[in-house]
Amino acid sequence: MDKKIALLGMGTVGSGVVNLIRENEDLIHSSTGVSFKITHVLVTDTTKTRTADVSGIRVTDDITEIQNADIDLAVEVMGGIDSTKDIINKFLEKGITVVTANKDMLAVHIDELEKSAAQNNTALYYEAAVAGGIPIIHTIQHSLNANKISKVMGILNGTTNYILSKMAFDGWNYDDALKDAQAIGYAEADPTADVEGIDAARKTLLLARLAFDKKFTLDQVKLNGISTVDIKDIELAKSAGLTLKLLGVAEDIEGKYNLAVEPIFVETTHQLANVHYEKNAVFVNGNMIGEAMFYGPGAGSYETASAVVSDMINSAVIQTAAKNVPEENGLLSEELPDSAYYLRFNESLHDVQAFLSSLDVQFDIIDTQEVTLRTVKMSGTVLQKIKDAFAVEAVYKINGAE
Repeated sequence: MDKKIALLGMGTVGSGVVNLIRENEDLIHSSTGVSFKITHVLVTDTTKTRTADVSGIRVTDDITEIQNADIDLAVEVMGGIDSTKDIINKFLEKGITVVTANKDMLAVHIDELEKSAAQNNTALYYEAAVAGGIPIIHTIQHSLNANKISKVMGILNGTTNYILSKMAFDGWNYDDALKDAQAIGYAEADPTADVEGIDAARKTLLLARLAFDKKFTLDQVKLNGISTVDIKDIELAKSAGLTLKLLGVAEDIEGKYNLAVEPIFVETTHQLANVHYEKNAVFVNGNMIGEAMFYGPGAGSYETASAVVSDMINSAVIQTAAKNVPEENGLLSEELPDSAYYLRFNESLHDVQAFLSSLDVQFDIIDTQEVTLRTVKMSGTVLQKIKDAFAVEAVYKINGAE
């Protein structure tokens, strides 16, 4: 079976796709019976020297030429949101399957695109849009579909995990760790999307949509990034057996939902505490499987290309009906889920202790000089009373604590 491919974009991931297909061509064909031939590549500059071998491929900056060509599959790895959505939709309207790695666009337009795919008896694949080389999208769609999923939680951004790892292991402050991440290419010159949690929010939305079969919008994901994290809190918490991670969390709370991206402390014995530097990990809680963890590279040329080409293969060899677009909007829970907290105060320890005791909040003291505590689980309402009463210098949830 031969499949003619149009590759839209020739950056890091696009080059990885070309190289992977050329290198593993015999393996792919022998194991699946499919031969992929990239016939067209869309670029912005046709004169640029390529790091991938594009011999025998038509390299063009004219999307109309590709839209009028005889192709079986469009692979989008060029980025962009609204204009890219329009390009993808034209392929879907022609009944052409699309594979995309574009979480920015999908977080806004996935419902429209999947509806278009269903109406035109084709499909949209997006494994590479979440957690790079970790096969979490296919897993939720096909491997965990016998479960009612109650929670998805994970480290979904390698840049922030690298920064927090450098702070934890090397004692660097946030600014120095960020500069190092930028110097080695993990962080962009403008790191806002990563460090403020926007990138992880897009991925959290996509996971929540699959896990709960509900529509969500980005403004439903509560955001709190890592740019204000103080090395002092990382070091104090380390003495209490806690490690800070930026986590994307989507959970079902009695039919309503909590979607958030925020720095959260995890016990150093927890598996997530051992996911270091640029690596990603995703936890899924299902009513039959219990808790499952998926770990691996969250980005990279070949790592992401692996997920893209996997989607290409699956689109050719797995017969599946068009995916149904969720019919209902997910409603947010009005109450924060109960949580244990790490709290650091600019107050008298005696006054803080007395007030927490008056609220029946149990706690352990981490540091008396810095007036730092870890509480047992309490409600969001109680937390607000504490914040109203005192100057709280730092507050972080503690995952998994009772």
